[in-house]
Amino acid sequence: MGKYNGTCAKCPVYIKGGICRGCNNAAVSSMEIMQYYDYGEKAAPRLRDGLGIALDIGTTTLAFELFDLTDGRRLSVYSAANSQRSFGADVVTRIKNATQGAARTLHAYIIEDIRNGISNLLAQANVPADNVRGMVIAGNTTMLHLLHDLPCDTLGVYPFTPVDITLRAVRFDFLPRCKALTLPGISTFVGADITAGIFYLGGIKNETYLLIDLGTNGEMALVHQGKIFVSSTAAGPAFEAGNISQGIASVSGAVTYARYTLESNGFEYKTIGGVSPIGICGTGVVDITAELVRHGMVDETGRLSDACPNKRVETAPGIYFTQADVREVQLAKSAIRAGIEILLESARCTPDDISHVYLAGGFGYKLNTRNAETLGLLPAGMAQKTKAVGNASLGGAAKTLLTDDPASTAALAASATEISLAAHPKFNDLFMEYMMFL
Repeated sequence: MGKYNGTCAKCPVYIKGGICRGCNNAAVSSMEIMQYYDYGEKAAPRLRDGLGIALDIGTTTLAFELFDLTDGRRLSVYSAANSQRSFGADVVTRIKNATQGAARTLHAYIIEDIRNGISNLLAQANVPADNVRGMVIAGNTTMLHLLHDLPCDTLGVYPFTPVDITLRAVRFDFLPRCKALTLPGISTFVGADITAGIFYLGGIKNETYLLIDLGTNGEMALVHQGKIFVSSTAAGPAFEAGNISQGIASVSGAVTYARYTLESNGFEYKTIGGVSPIGICGTGVVDITAELVRHGMVDETGRLSDACPNKRVETAPGIYFTQADVREVQLAKSAIRAGIEILLESARCTPDDISHVYLAGGFGYKLNTRNAETLGLLPAGMAQKTKAVGNASLGGAAKTLLTDDPASTAALAASATEISLAAHPKFNDLFMEYMMFL
């Protein structure tokens, strides 16, 4: 016992009376010890009765977690596709459909998805809905407008103003004793999912860090010297394998890793599930493009070598990467990188000042950060500082639930400064500069 300092904080457990560090507490007979799920350095669950649910409403997927509020144990998890996808895969299309008569249908779809998701969540834990007393929901601004049945008319037209992005209560008839709320967003394009992510990572603390969500609407937050700077950029769907000729989601058979070898004059590859390749997912797209650049098959302008027949390269049997695919990656990485540079400038800091770069979403777990740096997606030297943090939006919702601290997320949202890239005088020049593979 005495040889442990108790300083790393990596072994929290729950015992009767609260949270403690396992390394410095001896187990005794009849003691009940349960795993504590840490949702940030400030998380310390307040002991109260009942169950709680954290929910992230993503444009593509809904993710749920069920907790025992008495001790902070996670009892079950569940995820499901967002049924609104039939009205468009991206928020812009959904906004358009909502303003053209489909708003009530879109609202009904998300309510039914939540009803079904919670039903599955509770069934796993074999607990009744009456026991659910609290619920915290995060998501982008469009998703939360559709949840609350708020008009989306102003979201899709200049100056892109939301109706309401504050902390907001919501009632569900299938959770009769539950106090539910949605977390606050920052703007139309920087939503409660980013607010939740910042809260999950510890909010404003004594380090400079960058949070990046590499989705179609690339959202970024830079925390530096007690201030939060946020922005979003229309990166497009390339990092999710959208608009890639043989791009697919992260499903069995998707090429998720690729490396070019001179010995074979071809690509080594791995697929999800280890089965025959059927397409390329987002991480494979990054790997392939970086290898083509690294080995001179794509020049600095993004032009595929004439040595590549029909302007395409076979990356796995029957799976090709084309000139058009390279262009899609250029557009996406340039938009993200230009946004990063403008955030750094706005905060008056440099890449050297950044302690950590956090990548949100499942994409980050498999991303080869060295390859991201090769493409110029990340500034030089940032690869070793980059860490995947999974669904930070869901993590922030769970942390808010367990700490019973929605006021802190509201304070973070209110303190953030949004940088509009579209209005920034340097964005177009930086966008053109980072189209290049240097």
